[in-house]
Amino acid sequence: MVSNMKSLVFCSQIILLCGWFTVSEAEDSKPVTSELEYLRESVARLQGALNDYDDRFNKMESANRALWVTVSKQNQHMAHMEDIIQGLQETVQREKIELDNFPKTLSDILAHVSGYNDEVKNIPHNYTTDVTDQTKARGLMRRLLVGSLPVPVAFQVYLSGRQTTPSGHQTIIFDTVQLNIGNGYHQTSGIFVAPESGIYVFAWSMRLYGTSSHSAQLVVGNQEYDAVYLAVHDGDNENVSGTAVAQVEKGEDVFVRTHAAFNLGNVESDAVGRTSFCGWKIN
Repeated sequence: MVSNMKSLVFCSQIILLCGWFTVSEAEDSKPVTSELEYLRESVARLQGALNDYDDRFNKMESANRALWVTVSKQNQHMAHMEDIIQGLQETVQREKIELDNFPKTLSDILAHVSGYNDEVKNIPHNYTTDVTDQTKARGLMRRLLVGSLPVPVAFQVYLSGRQTTPSGHQTIIFDTVQLNIGNGYHQTSGIFVAPESGIYVFAWSMRLYGTSSHSAQLVVGNQEYDAVYLAVHDGDNENVSGTAVAQVEKGEDVFVRTHAAFNLGNVESDAVGRTSFCGWKIN
């Protein structure tokens, strides 16, 4: 539409010039000053309309860019929510299996406990001096305690290759998973979602090379919990690591990200030295 308006203005200007030449050559023509003024005003109005369309087009482009940024953020949020939903589904499935294996009625529970009591009564009193009896006793105690033992949670992941010039507050997505007991770590988002509440230990490392500097933050529950910083110059090749102990509630996010500022160069990771992240529940 803007192109059509420009063509119209150009045609109007040609008509104006032709009219001027016609007036100059016709000795007996009527005064056309008013017509020339009308043409000039028409051209000015068309030019104003063209400018107005240009402004509208620029505003639409700006709105389109803003909408694209919003859609991108929503897509990232949806991917994160899908990871959380997947983790919840896995937790529900585990709990369903445990519930299916649990005695269904009071009589079943009493019979279950009665059977354990009978086994306990049959433990010899001198089991501490009899190797065979000690083995039986330990096996029985393991069977008695297995229902109360907490489910282990642990993960170990690392970056498979270089992460080029990460920006401020960018989550480091450790794409190689070596261990993921409890399925708390989500490979697509780089976020560990605690499957159980408790006290956890987290450790993370970052390797830099050449001339670069970065701060790697440990984020627990959307709050900066700890951080490490490293700067290298003139071909240096170094690694920095951090360790933290945190109380984490079930469903809380834990991840590693860059600082909002102080980011220069690449983050390295290969067989010589890894950029990695791990964690485990201690109670």
